Amino acid sequence: MTVPGASALAGALLVARPSHTMWRTATTTRRTMPSTATPGRPWPEVQRARRAIVVVDVAESVRLMQLDEAGVIARWRQLVEEIRRFELLAQGGRLVKSLGDGLLLEFENVPTAVQTAFGIQDRVPAINAGIGPERAMHLRIGMHVADIVVDDLDIYGAGVNLAARLAALARPGEIVVSAQVRDQLVPDLDGELEDMGDCWMKHLSEPVRAFRLGPASAPASPWTGPPVRGARDTVGVAVLPFEALGDATHADPLGHLLADDAIARLSRVAQLRVISRMSSSAFQNRQITLSAVAQALDVDYVVHGAFVRSGGSVRLQVHLVEALQDSVLWSDTVRGNETALIHGDDPLIERLVEGICAAIVGHQVRRAGSSALPTLSSYTILLGAVSLLHSLSLRDFERSREMLAYLIERHPRLAAPRAWLGLWHVMRVGQGWSAQPQVDADVARSFIATALDLEPTHSLSLAVDGLVCAYVHKDIATAMARYDAALQSNPNEALAWLYRSACLAYREQGEEAVSDALRAQSLSPLDPMKYYYDNFTSTAMLARGDLDGAVRYGTRSLRANRMHGPTLRILAIAHSLQGEMPAARQAVQEMLQLEPGFSVSRFRARYPGQGTQQVERYARALAEAGLPP
Repeated sequence: MTVPGASALAGALLVARPSHTMWRTATTTRRTMPSTATPGRPWPEVQRARRAIVVVDVAESVRLMQLDEAGVIARWRQLVEEIRRFELLAQGGRLVKSLGDGLLLEFENVPTAVQTAFGIQDRVPAINAGIGPERAMHLRIGMHVADIVVDDLDIYGAGVNLAARLAALARPGEIVVSAQVRDQLVPDLDGELEDMGDCWMKHLSEPVRAFRLGPASAPASPWTGPPVRGARDTVGVAVLPFEALGDATHADPLGHLLADDAIARLSRVAQLRVISRMSSSAFQNRQITLSAVAQALDVDYVVHGAFVRSGGSVRLQVHLVEALQDSVLWSDTVRGNETALIHGDDPLIERLVEGICAAIVGHQVRRAGSSALPTLSSYTILLGAVSLLHSLSLRDFERSREMLAYLIERHPRLAAPRAWLGLWHVMRVGQGWSAQPQVDADVARSFIATALDLEPTHSLSLAVDGLVCAYVHKDIATAMARYDAALQSNPNEALAWLYRSACLAYREQGEEAVSDALRAQSLSPLDPMKYYYDNFTSTAMLARGDLDGAVRYGTRSLRANRMHGPTLRILAIAHSLQGEMPAARQAVQEMLQLEPGFSVSRFRARYPGQGTQQVERYARALAEAGLPP
């Protein structure tokens, strides 16, 4: 059995160049294609490559030319020259062609394309200096990433056309990107994204998910209460994926597997606050100092390194860097058997973790079992399935289930895929996509029960089991016991903290709910599932009575993913309680578009906080916002 897109997922895992001060990655997959020739004038060599495509368009160029042709041409030529000399030179992009009122650019990776797009927009005000508003030049930019055909003269393919269509969606001064670009960006690091939903475009048979992209900003946390429990009374550590050296010419998932094993073992040390893999791996395919990585993740130490394969063995060199001074505190070089490492049977990572812990907290860490998947391809598929699970496109969501089911079939004695598939069924109910919610709930519980039979202390399985108990069976007491067990097994299980915050919110313990939600955010600050974390934090803020905080986090969650029904429900309630009825009614209308049959009575039946004053207050707020009874 094969999984569609599995090979593409494997190619998407990127690794870093060796340096304890600089973290940079890049990947290019090329395949030489047949070329044709004209007698006496051969065509350039044609290759297929994965590229980030940027289309720059001058808004209302015809009108501007009619008003001041010479001025527009002069300013446009000046802007193109600045882009060519400064922006493209700095980021390594290529100017494919200039069209008189637009540009076609290509880049080897998305982050550099994004930085160039921001740089181009930043140059526009100077170009317009001294020009009246009716003659000012404004740019629209579209961006897509795809496999295209490349030669020395041009680039070709459907991906190029889609980038142009995205530029047409943008308003003057805006950047609009595809979902494929969004998937390679890190929220709050690369920029701020606003989900535009599914957009119909000319000559395309299906809508395209599009996102507005703006520069990243770091809004201050609205939380002004007591310190987040445990967030800064521990030492923060991030482990970056290890780089493949030697003859490796493509991204090697073994580096991610080894780093994930190290994260799992370090997470069992209560004195350490270990950043999740979903956040630490976000720094692939970008150039950034380790001190900047540490600042972005709010950690004290960064672990990184490189490995070389040789005759069935792996030699791994690892460095522990103290972030403030950007200095190496500890290094070690170890050798292990590749097959044993993949199966989690080699003590290599355990030895490294002991050294790291000794350097940081001065004591040996107890040996912890690894849950690594037995093959690299399986590990790659699991990463892809988790990513698709949270895209909340129905097609991607279904594909995630297929991939997880395939992993269970391939590895029937592993807990992790069963835990994620259990979560899939819970999310299906929560999103309103389940035709038989009770059946999905029973299936979720069955997957989790089997996962815990296989591995009774598997923290993710315990956390998801708690979610099933709370959200599906309304058994808050049992759910809290599951979360406590998960955190006893792994104090750094971010999802256990997140789901625990929801239980506290259902119990009307708002202060504690906010503390746990922010603790979860601190453990995975750059998680691709950021919208999910923001939704739970919004729920906690609402329970605390902080309506402004609930709206702030809910709005941020919705900007990242407009297809998440629970976020719309929280926003509708919060806006209604604020007296902001137009915003509340808008949230209810969007909610009904996602789940047409949703009603106040269905909310009461579904909400886990049964028997509390909270559920009735929330139900009244939804009714006042226009939700059908």
